[in-house]
This record gives sequence, C-alpha cells and structure tokens, in this order.
Amino acid sequence: MGGSWVWPVVVLLVVVALCGADWLLATNPQNIAVTRLDVTLRLGTVQSTDVEIRNNSSRRARGSVRNGWPPSVTAAPSLIPFNLGPGRRTIQSTIISPSRRGKIESGPITVRTAGPLGLAGRQRNREDSAKLMVMPAFKARRFLPSRIARLKEMEGKSLLLVSGEGTEFDSLREYVRGDDVRSIDWRSTARRGQTLVKTWRPERDRRIVSVLDCGRSSSIRIGEEPRIDSSIETTLLLAALAEKSGDLLHVLVHDDTLKARVDPARRSTIHTVAAALADVQPSLAQTDWADVAGNIRKTVNAKSLVVITTALDSGTVPGGLLEAISLLHRHTIIVAVATDPVIVSMTQTDGTSQGAYEAAAAHRALLDERALSDHLSRLGAVVVTAPPDDLPAKVADTYLALKEAGRL
Repeated sequence: MGGSWVWPVVVLLVVVALCGADWLLATNPQNIAVTRLDVTLRLGTVQSTDVEIRNNSSRRARGSVRNGWPPSVTAAPSLIPFNLGPGRRTIQSTIISPSRRGKIESGPITVRTAGPLGLAGRQRNREDSAKLMVMPAFKARRFLPSRIARLKEMEGKSLLLVSGEGTEFDSLREYVRGDDVRSIDWRSTARRGQTLVKTWRPERDRRIVSVLDCGRSSSIRIGEEPRIDSSIETTLLLAALAEKSGDLLHVLVHDDTLKARVDPARRSTIHTVAAALADVQPSLAQTDWADVAGNIRKTVNAKSLVVITTALDSGTVPGGLLEAISLLHRHTIIVAVATDPVIVSMTQTDGTSQGAYEAAAAHRALLDERALSDHLSRLGAVVVTAPPDDLPAKVADTYLALKEAGRL
C-alpha cells in the first residue's frame, strides 16, 4: 500500500515530459506570417476577404489563427486552422458582416501552434495593420433611377422650349405656334428674315452646399437608426444626382466646429462623399449655426443651393438656425427634417389618462415643429419634412423642381 502513490507520480512525470517535448517541437509562432488586406464594403452587405498564412520555418507547422476583428465585425470562421509544410502557404477566406459603419481597425491577431502530439503548443499575439472601411448603406439608391429619368426628361423637354424650364441658352430654332413670344430673339430674327426663338437647357455647373448637422439633435433615434443616418442618405442621393446633372457639390459636416468637408470632384463624387461620411457620428455638442453660416459663405460666393439637414426642435432653431438663414438670404435654402412617425401615432389617444397626456405632448411637439417650419418659410427657406426613409426622395424632388425652375 505504501507504494501505491508511485505509479501516479510516474504517469504524471511522463505526461509532463511529453508535454514539454511537444512544446519544444511546436513551431515558433514568430515564424508564421499572416497577411490580410484592407477591405471596403457597404453597410448591410457581406464580403469575403482572404487571409494568407505562410510557414517560414524549417519544420511542419500545425495550429490556428484567430481573427482580430472587434465584435461589431462578425467574422466567420473566427479561428482559421492550418497545417503547413516548411515554406508552404495557404489562403483561407473569411466572411465579414459589419453591423456599423466607419473605419474599423483590426485588433491583434493570435497565432497558436501545436506540437506533433497535440498536447502543448505556443501562442503569440501580434499587431495587425488591416483596416475595414464600412461605407454608409445608401438605401436611398433605390430612388436614383426614377430621378435620373426625370432629369433626362427635363433636359429633353427644355430643348423643345417648355416655358420656364432651364435658364442657360442652348440654341436657336424656328418659331412655331404656341411658343412663348418672350423667347423670340429679335436680332437673329431680323438677320435671318424668319422668326427665331431661343431654346434653353437646365442649369449646369451650379454650386450645391449640403450641410449635415451632427450636433446633439442628430443623435436622437428615429426607429432603428439615429437621425444622422437619414442626413447621410439624403446627402448621398443628392451627390449622385448632382454628378449626373453636372452640378458641383460641397459637403460640410458641423456641430460646434467643422468636422468634415468634401469639395467637388469631377469623377466619383458619390464614392468621395460616402468615404468622407462613413465615419461621421453624432456628438453631444450644440451646433454653432453662426459658424455654419460663416463656413458656407467661405465655401461659395455666388448664389447657390444650400441644403441643411437638421431637426426642428426647441434647441435647434432658437440656437441660431433662424439667424443663419437670415445671413444666407442670397442663397436658395432647403431645410430638410426627418420626422418621427411614432410622434404622429401618439396623437391618437387610447382613452386612458396616460394616453391623453401622451397625445397632448405629441400634439404640442407637432404644433411647435409646424410653427418653426412656418417661420423658416417666411425667411425664404424651403422646408422639407418626411419620415427618414422618404426624406432623401423628397429632397431630391425639391432639388429637381428648383433646377427645372431655374432657381439654383
């Protein structure tokens, strides 16, 4: 009985010796090279990205590599196994599906190698420089084909001289009954001996300034998303239309300071704007509307279209928006506001005392918003209100209507 403890000790020593030998035979993780490329994709999409694993040692290497993406980037598989001979490499695919937009940096990659027996191994973390750029979802792109078709229709109709459409001279043609006599070119008529009228085309190369309010009001959630997301969608649709119509778009992102700026690009306007807005997040700062007006005036000198996406509440308008609109009186101004459908539904009382209070509060909020909207309209601004999903389309329609009327 006294020697019954010997065999367990012997077994333990053998196991320890085997684990030690296995650890010694495991490939050094420093000899395993892992390469990943930067990835760019749109929010709401899934993309495959390659991970290259290379064995730079002189012996066979077995183990796994753990992706270092944060939890907001769902990466599958999270562990990538490998079994490579000396100098060999393998390329494995990882499916990533991010849940938020912006620039996302990878965390450390964990390389774990195992010995021949699989009893022990080595592990090392290493920094990885791979970056993930998640662009805005741009769900409003579904409105783009119909608006482009309308833009082409405007251009076609204007060449037929529909009164009031377009302000830039295009060409002369012979007068036909029904034409606006105010469009007759009398000098050309006298010179040619026949009545000629001017034809016009929609304005091109006009300046548009899109201002995104990323102050505290933009952090309010409407449905599943913050208000700033509807502002981004509106700006992206406007950028796509401006590129098609030949207009030049400036984008300013502002709270108490200027956070981001995009100036016109002749090519890939939509991509440039999307990349600049990908990392824009709402802040808790109060928007400085006097500074906004100053930056707009620094951006454009001539009359331009200014689109301001913001909120109409007791904090935004008295905070300086009215004064900013007055300072920008020379420009055509659109104030775009995403409304909350829940507030509208709250106006219907359910017969309880709590429901009555909620309905009264909802009515008060809607009345205040309407009063502020009327005040802005009296200052000359065009106020566009709609639920977040419909706001980009309504702003695009307003832009096209102003362009058609020659008011840009």
